[in-house]
Amino acid sequence: NLLKRKEGLSAEEFSAYLTQAHAGLLATMPYLKGCETNVVVDNEQRSPFDRGSTEIDGYTEMFFDSYGDMLEGVASLNGEGANDVEKFADPNVSLLVLAKREVIRIPEHLRGKELIQRVSFLGRADGVTSEQFKYEWWNVHDHMVQTAPGCCGYNQNLVIDRIVGGKSVSYDELPVEGVVEMWFENQDAFDEFYASPEFKRTAQHGSTFIGKINTYLTKTFSVVSPS
Repeated sequence: NLLKRKEGLSAEEFSAYLTQAHAGLLATMPYLKGCETNVVVDNEQRSPFDRGSTEIDGYTEMFFDSYGDMLEGVASLNGEGANDVEKFADPNVSLLVLAKREVIRIPEHLRGKELIQRVSFLGRADGVTSEQFKYEWWNVHDHMVQTAPGCCGYNQNLVIDRIVGGKSVSYDELPVEGVVEMWFENQDAFDEFYASPEFKRTAQHGSTFIGKINTYLTKTFSVVSPS
């Protein structure tokens, strides 16, 4: 769920409600295998790409075994989830349904530590199909990212459905094809990654299939630990 702060609400109030009251409601859903709330702490466009339209202040990430389990879990709230969103965020919530792929697993000795987390919402370059995007991202780009120093965790999340107003919509209405999650142990590692020649080559390849990007640094709050 992609969330934009309700008008008149401070960033602190938005964060507090999302990570506490709203998180508590989400945790009651059946079939939920894991849940996290994420708050944007920095929205600087750290990318050579133009900025897209996915402007957010936070998001919730819920894990299910299947698409059907997701639908049943959300339906079990009987509309309470949407009603609760109106208390702290724009009620016109966009949802992305994602297939998650772990490319670089965060080492065990770093789990539980506060890492720098960067999240990017990727659009397709003009003329690139969904199939071409997936191939380049999952078969070429992933290997290139792994050559750059500094990154200690990397997930690729491919969009398999987009929902606005409770209905599936086309890419043109919600132009996000993938969501990247990256983690860095500290600022030095972060800077090393983006200054490296390996990253520059990776970015050049990305320009062949990626269009506009929205990038954020976020802080994650665990609601239900993944099982």
